[in-house]
Amino acid sequence: MVIEENSFQTIKKGMNFYLYYWTIPVFFFFFILNYYSRNFKVAFENIGLMISVLSFLFGFLVNINFSMIQSRVNALKVDLAVETGRLVTLFYLSKRLGDKFHEKIKNLIDDYTISTLRDYEDYSVGRNVFYQMNQDLEEMEIKTDFQRMIAGSFLSGLSDWEQIRERLEYLTGKRAEWSLKFAAFILGIILIALLFLNRADTFTNTLFIILSSVIVFIFLIVEDYDNLTIGDYAMNISNSEQIFDLIGRDRYYPEHLLGRVKLENGRSYRIGVYDKKEKKEKIIKITYGPKFDMKLAKVTHTFWRKEKSSKPDN
Repeated sequence: MVIEENSFQTIKKGMNFYLYYWTIPVFFFFFILNYYSRNFKVAFENIGLMISVLSFLFGFLVNINFSMIQSRVNALKVDLAVETGRLVTLFYLSKRLGDKFHEKIKNLIDDYTISTLRDYEDYSVGRNVFYQMNQDLEEMEIKTDFQRMIAGSFLSGLSDWEQIRERLEYLTGKRAEWSLKFAAFILGIILIALLFLNRADTFTNTLFIILSSVIVFIFLIVEDYDNLTIGDYAMNISNSEQIFDLIGRDRYYPEHLLGRVKLENGRSYRIGVYDKKEKKEKIIKITYGPKFDMKLAKVTHTFWRKEKSSKPDN
């Protein structure tokens, strides 16, 4: 087991947890609230009409939010596939431009793939790799007309990749309109309040519990999609795996992504573990097998113990 420090980017510890998981405790909250609170007799005959109108407006705003987010997700999927193709092309072209240059490009592609997989919500972390790749162009070996032609293709591919990378940086940094989300949130809260006041029998009580939980679920899953924690993330993982395999490097995964990938027995992986004391990620090279979880837990415990020992005693 090899541990090496990855100083390319300081990261925050992530969690493999979706916001919509909170729907389960919220459901029990509404169930208990309904059970222990008495029914109200609201002297307003049109409360059913108000619920119908608010339900329509709420659904309309949620639909707009989902449409905007889905358009962004679809654009991300296309651009991620195009970017992978550009990186593959640059890797193969660099082979014809000298071993030294090829090795530098391989290392930069590796660094870029690690950083963008780790911080998928912030594609600007890969900007320095692009700058470094441009600085390393002087390392090209151009001795023949064929190499000159390959160098031209490489520069063209580099320019195309930068356009895609800038678009990915914009798309990952973009979020849904806060005004639409806020308006939907207000309507949802009012709708839950009206459902609560409209309780009178078993049917309306059940309706309050179920619909209120669904409204909260919609809030949370919209936020998950907007934060790119579900949906297209799996595609980014798959593209990264393809690049690691191509350049001959062990696949890298941040520790919090291990629950989303399938590891092969006997294969070595690079796992990014967060060191709380140094506020950095350290990459552990470890072979997957029966004792994989035990080895990983041992390293994580070592970092936790280091952090605890560094705290002053009271």
